Amino acid sequence: MKSWQYLAIWLCAAVSRSSTQNCDTKNTSSLHYDSLELFVETSARVYHMEVDQFKNDGSILIGTNKNLQTTNGKITTDLTYFRAVGFTQVNKTNVVIVDRNHHCLKMLNREYSSLEVFAGQCGLAGGYIDGDASVGRLRYPWAVIIDARDPSQLLVTDSHNDALRSVNLKTGFLSTITEYGFSAPVGLTWGDNQLMVVSNHHYVSQVSWTVNNTASSTLIAGSLTHGDTLGEGSKAKFTFPFEIEKVRDGKYLVTDAFNKKLKMLDMNEKKIGPVCFKGEQCCTVGSQFPSHVFSVLKVKEKVYVGLDKDIYRIIEPPVMKRLSFSLEYDINCALLADDRSKIMLSRVMKLKLQKIKMLLNPYFALSSTLRPSYNCTNKVLRLFWPTNDVYPADTIQPSTLMNDQLKKKLLQTKAIKAMGVTLSFKSIKAASSLVSSTRFIPARKNTSGEVLLPVFTPPCADERKRYDAVRKICY
Repeated sequence: MKSWQYLAIWLCAAVSRSSTQNCDTKNTSSLHYDSLELFVETSARVYHMEVDQFKNDGSILIGTNKNLQTTNGKITTDLTYFRAVGFTQVNKTNVVIVDRNHHCLKMLNREYSSLEVFAGQCGLAGGYIDGDASVGRLRYPWAVIIDARDPSQLLVTDSHNDALRSVNLKTGFLSTITEYGFSAPVGLTWGDNQLMVVSNHHYVSQVSWTVNNTASSTLIAGSLTHGDTLGEGSKAKFTFPFEIEKVRDGKYLVTDAFNKKLKMLDMNEKKIGPVCFKGEQCCTVGSQFPSHVFSVLKVKEKVYVGLDKDIYRIIEPPVMKRLSFSLEYDINCALLADDRSKIMLSRVMKLKLQKIKMLLNPYFALSSTLRPSYNCTNKVLRLFWPTNDVYPADTIQPSTLMNDQLKKKLLQTKAIKAMGVTLSFKSIKAASSLVSSTRFIPARKNTSGEVLLPVFTPPCADERKRYDAVRKICY
């Protein structure tokens, strides 16, 4: 083989290794889910979903462009016969439904199967008028949600008026929250004490209120230009997004309808990232659904996704935790406050690393990617050495993971003594002179005489990330 061929093979291997190694760090804003499965078939596009409070059996209430439905296992049952693109359950019995084509809201009583006009002028031409139930007008409203600031009010996206409106639950009085910053607003949700609004013209906004209750809208991601791009702020692109759903602290799923994708909005990083569910090792562009994606609902570890004529389900990987080994020392935490002491402690932990590796071998292997860490509170210094072993969240006692041979090994006098540390401190004496002192500090023992103890720590160095046990990556 010629030298250039060797070079080409080496370069390909290097690129492959590099992409694998960088997979975890390059796409910090991404979400992985397990396998896509069909949940139920519907008769029309699924625009909104909620857990059915009236049935209280795990059924899903579905708003489509034909009617309001509820699931019965794998079958759907019609509750209304008009285009119910949005709705909200104000209590167990009553549902406020958006009748988009007739420019109004209706109230459905599930117990008596009664349906009444609630706000807006059903059947009349759409308009833009604030006022009580007899005069208030909407123009192609889309979504409705209870106002988290005042549960006696509903918030409505008035899409063709480019406005966010408010409706009093008792009187049906219609008023305007704000008419600035929106272009065909559709889906909305509360999360992390903030209102997120999706505009069908390709962007997501956040609504905030001032002290005098004046509302304003701030663009978070996307722009008036459609596309299919990940990234920060206006660099990100959607093509007709419809709904948004909070799935974790600071993280939301956005339905990117005509790109047939879910995209993840990370409010911590103000970034749009991909969502994958087809087993991709590196989640870089996101997985596509079989058809257009309109709605999304998270129920515990499951995410329901509404498409053209069916609902699919993806499942979030289980929460995991990492096994680490810890040592504790009695020490005044103030002595570790200066940079010199921190550097010294870091060197001590590196030296201790090799001894702990030898003690744990062959039962556990320390992580080659996560660094040892420490914290000091209430005059107790705690050192942590993470292993490669990650366990489900319901694993309660880390001590049960250790066999008798390892326990005996760690209880040997020589091993216990080796866990002590020698630290050098600078203390202030009379006349403000600095004096260095070196001190040997033995490791603390528990009631059984053990010093090196197994503990559970977050599986990833960045606690905001989640560990995927199948791909063995943090994302």
